[in-house]
Amino acid sequence: MKKIKRKIKKIMKNPEEAVFVGLVILSLFFVGLCFGNIRNDVQKPFPVAKENSSSDLERKVRRVVSDYPIEKMAPYISKQDGKVAAYLVAIAKKESDWGKYSPKKRGKECFNYWGYKGRYNRNAAGYSCFDSSAQAVNVVGRRIENLIAKKIDTPREMVLWKCGSACSARSSADAAKWVSDVSLYYKKVYN
Repeated sequence: MKKIKRKIKKIMKNPEEAVFVGLVILSLFFVGLCFGNIRNDVQKPFPVAKENSSSDLERKVRRVVSDYPIEKMAPYISKQDGKVAAYLVAIAKKESDWGKYSPKKRGKECFNYWGYKGRYNRNAAGYSCFDSSAQAVNVVGRRIENLIAKKIDTPREMVLWKCGSACSARSSADAAKWVSDVSLYYKKVYN
C-alpha cells in the first residue's frame, strides 16, 4: 500500500504524467466497455431482415403454428430472414411439437423448442434455458443463420441439427424421417 501511495505522490508532482495516466485509464475503461459487449452476444438482438413482408410472414407463421405454444413467438420469428424463420418453425415442430414437449429447468419454461444445446444457462440435460421467447428466437435464429451462411441450407444438410456432423439423411431411418418432416414444415413457411 505504501508503494502505491509513493507512486501516486510521484505522479502528482508531474502534471503531464498525471494527465497521461488518466487518459490511459479512461481509454482502458472504454475498451473494456466495447469488448465486454462482444462477449455478451447471447443478449444481443439478432439482426432482423429489412423486408416489408414481415407481417405476411407473421400471418403465415401464425397460420401454420396456430394453437401451439410457439405461436407466442410468431412476432419474433417473423422478424427473421424468411429461410431462418422457416427453419425455426420446421425444426421446432420436429424437436418439440412446437413447444408441447420442451425442456424445463427447475420446473420453469426454457423457451427452447428446438432442442438447442448451447452454452447459455443449461438445464440438467444440457439444453439451453432461455430467459424469454425473444432471446430464444434470437439465439437459435443466429445459429441457423450461421449454418445457412456456411451453405448448410437444405433440410438434408440441416440434419446435423439432429445428430451432429457425423450423420446424414442417408445414414439412418431416423435422420431420413427428420429431413422429411423438417422439409414438409419448412415448405409451409418458405416457398
